[in-house]
Amino acid sequence: MEFYEVINKRRSIRQFEDKPISKETLERVLDAGLKAPSSNHQRQWELLTLTDKALIHDLAQLVRPYPCRITEPKTPQQEMFKIAYPRQRSMIEESACVILPYFKMKYDLKDSKNDYGLMDYGAAWALVENILLAATAEGLGSVVHIPVKTEPVKIKEFMQVPDGYYLPTLIMLGYASPDALTPAQVPATVEKKVRWNKW
Repeated sequence: MEFYEVINKRRSIRQFEDKPISKETLERVLDAGLKAPSSNHQRQWELLTLTDKALIHDLAQLVRPYPCRITEPKTPQQEMFKIAYPRQRSMIEESACVILPYFKMKYDLKDSKNDYGLMDYGAAWALVENILLAATAEGLGSVVHIPVKTEPVKIKEFMQVPDGYYLPTLIMLGYASPDALTPAQVPATVEKKVRWNKW
């Protein structure tokens, strides 16, 4: 798939077919993630990659679906809430692969005296985007779930992750269900969102 076609086709998919992904395909996707730029070229990532369906199911139980009272969405954002909120757990359960992109956290992200932690955090998201685009190029659906409240601690304990690692998101991969729901895209065009040389 041509690069700009991949960019335009990437969508958040929250419903997956019950179909495994070959290890060769996953290795290409993971390798693309690992090619991302990183803070000081350190690449402090550890990609905890789950393909065992029983393990994925148990991990999903640590994530609670969010309530959503929107019945008649009036905006793309409300439509996204209606689709996404109830599926926070089921999209994990249905996925063929869950990637936990941990990174070594050398600095506290909330430290007001230095912002170095943001460099590693930003690098982790560059890795995530590479994975999402590579998954699209491979014909896979993908979605992320940012762990909230007690989820990071519970996931760390469940997966026996050593201290000192931070989890910015969970990445779910799988073959999209033919009836997967996707909200309308919010338009973001060069004409409306780019400012040239001044605000």
